[in-house]
Amino acid sequence: MNKIIITTESCSDLTKEMIDKNNIYIIPMHIVFETETFADGTIPVQFIYDYFEKTKQVPKTSAVNPSEFTEFFEKITKENEGASIIHIGYSSECSCTYQNAVIGISERKNVNVHLIDSKNVSGGAANLTMLAVKLRNENPNATVVELTEKIKAYVPHIVTSFLPDHLEYLAAGGRVSNAAAIGATILRIKPRIDIIDGKLVATKKYRGSMERVAIKFAEDFLHSRELSREAIYIMYALGADENIIDKMKKYFEEKGFKHVVILHTGCVMSTHGGQGALGISAVENI
Repeated sequence: MNKIIITTESCSDLTKEMIDKNNIYIIPMHIVFETETFADGTIPVQFIYDYFEKTKQVPKTSAVNPSEFTEFFEKITKENEGASIIHIGYSSECSCTYQNAVIGISERKNVNVHLIDSKNVSGGAANLTMLAVKLRNENPNATVVELTEKIKAYVPHIVTSFLPDHLEYLAAGGRVSNAAAIGATILRIKPRIDIIDGKLVATKKYRGSMERVAIKFAEDFLHSRELSREAIYIMYALGADENIIDKMKKYFEEKGFKHVVILHTGCVMSTHGGQGALGISAVENI
């Protein structure tokens, strides 16, 4: 069978080890400051936090553009003659990146690319990408069309939630009002953000320090669906307390998860969620 290559975007927040071990190709999104633009992954996350402290503004993030996708897929095809590509895209409800990928491969007869809208972000997209790798390895005789359909079947069953430590970054980025951010800070409220049909939706509020609410967040996540115990992903932004991450990891291990994968959010997701944000992703039993 022809070689099948899995690709995704940088905001899936996969580790370098996961990328290298599974031969996953990554195309970066962008971080846009006032006068400079950087590819995601080329600057440290701390740079964003330092910028916010100085300016009380967050940089903008921008999608991969169509020509970048064209160049990306053509380069992979040239380096892997006869290969097919399955691309796991950032949620089309949160960015124009997926649509840009559609444009980027249109009228390109020399590339064989199959696009999947993950309807997810960060560790949720990582979750689906690693499921794609697993399905590819388990089905060596599947055609690229068959494999694409197998992966797509998991899209509505990837469960992902986030918990910002505070709302300053969301307010600076215009995603919540300043009044709401100030009120949440005073009351020590942390909104849980769930990915629902590809959109980020605030569904529940927790009150207290992150140390106090993190395990409750994990418990609620675990009981929200019938989840496969094969793997669960914990995402965290720079500034999160490592002791909290360890406690969450131990909690999920005690609940029978075979693999608890820790992911550090990159520049794009850290810009949106801010310092200390947490996230969880798993897959429903299907």
